[in-house]
Amino acid sequence: MPQILAEILRPASFTDLVLNEHIKRKLEKMHQERNVMNMIFYGKPGNGKTSAAKIFTEKDKFDAIFINGSLDTTIENIRSKVMSFANTMSLFDCPKICVIDEADYLSKSAQASLRGVIEETSSNCRYLFTANSLDKMHPALLSRLLAINFDMTLSQIENELKRYKIRIVEQLKKMHPSIDESRVIRIIEVNYPDYRVIAQKIEFELI
Repeated sequence: MPQILAEILRPASFTDLVLNEHIKRKLEKMHQERNVMNMIFYGKPGNGKTSAAKIFTEKDKFDAIFINGSLDTTIENIRSKVMSFANTMSLFDCPKICVIDEADYLSKSAQASLRGVIEETSSNCRYLFTANSLDKMHPALLSRLLAINFDMTLSQIENELKRYKIRIVEQLKKMHPSIDESRVIRIIEVNYPDYRVIAQKIEFELI
């Protein structure tokens, strides 16, 4: 079965992210220097939170584990998976990162347990969380994380839209030379900056 278009078009570098330039530079510096803070990326669905976290996990600079908080919601699963990873030395002699995606789906008890885990393993592991809303996050857990908002202002969206359209059209033309460029641009303009919806609608057009 072919890979879905949303994964093919997913940003592969911090440059590709539609995000405030100051924040992008800070994240890229953390990545380059392999010195990551404990952070939570939050904002509307489809705006690049998971993509940003995956950039840290898919490169050779870190030893990473990726946990889906909407699937592993219980305190038992979280503690066993996170503690077993965070308490051991890296086989690749790399800094360790634990990514917990959709962390706002974790149970309150699981979130509460992570407070101690972060403190106990801080010398060996860093943590990246993603969430659509901070309202569902335990305040004591949030106090241990730097919160970074991935939502953009209208002026930021206008500045990034042109560059985004160029990148997506170029990628699509390599795979589908006869694609209707004007139709793709229209889909992007109507649905931007929701990466996921854009990819889904373009994929439907290609059927």
